[in-house]
Amino acid sequence: MKKYNIILVLSFFALSVSSTPICSINQELNKDTASKLNDFRSQTISTCLACSDSTCKLKSWPESKKGDESVCKLLFCTPSYVSKFFEKPDNVEPGKTKIKFSYSINSKGKIKDIEVKSAKGAMNIRESYKYLQSFTAKTQFEPLLIAGKETRIDEIVGEHVAYTGKYEDIDKTMPVNQGIWRN
Repeated sequence: MKKYNIILVLSFFALSVSSTPICSINQELNKDTASKLNDFRSQTISTCLACSDSTCKLKSWPESKKGDESVCKLLFCTPSYVSKFFEKPDNVEPGKTKIKFSYSINSKGKIKDIEVKSAKGAMNIRESYKYLQSFTAKTQFEPLLIAGKETRIDEIVGEHVAYTGKYEDIDKTMPVNQGIWRN
């Protein structure tokens, strides 16, 4: 009985120390990295992903292995293309919102199954969902190939800070620096 209790306590401790990677949806790979991605991916699939059937999931990493987690995030949940144009939800107060959500990347490299977990700031959960739908509509990932077969990645955790309201130049109220250009 003591043996089972010790295993249970150690398992709980291991789960509390490791964390699921949080992926960013607004940073895209540079063109050189995107072209070499499949070579590196095939070498790190077993290290970064837990796969079964036709789906995979990012592995959790302990705090001491943040470097390995960063490599896995770069290879498997960083978009190769992020659109700069999207629609903001109507009638949303200007401000910023921190959105925590989960999503999947389908076998074609598109974001699917968005589920907003929390939204803190100017937008509520429903508005945050609409924002994410529009923001990720054209986002593209390199499709994951395992043994030549396109595979989806499920249960990805994402976090995004959304800015809503009218765009204004942040430097418009700053005085002109007369000392920069002189004739």
